[in-house]
Amino acid sequence: MAEGAEAETQQKDEPKRHTYPLIRSSDMNDELKTECMELCVTACEKFSSNNENAARMIKETMDKKFGATWQVVVGEGMGYD
Repeated sequence: MAEGAEAETQQKDEPKRHTYPLIRSSDMNDELKTECMELCVTACEKFSSNNENAARMIKETMDKKFGATWQVVVGEGMGYD
């Protein structure tokens, strides 16, 4: 019984993390949006401990496929308004 309470306490102390892509708004077509989401998930899984490398991979891939106009931000504590 003490083990269950200890595990529950540890879960409450850990920060909440999303395990899926979240898009609030976008003006991309559905095909491009799907490809971007898949690329972002792949990069974040591959470089789970290094946000800079994940952002670099996403930007380089998007620049090659769709032109050099992409800006990528990967990190913790980002806000959206």
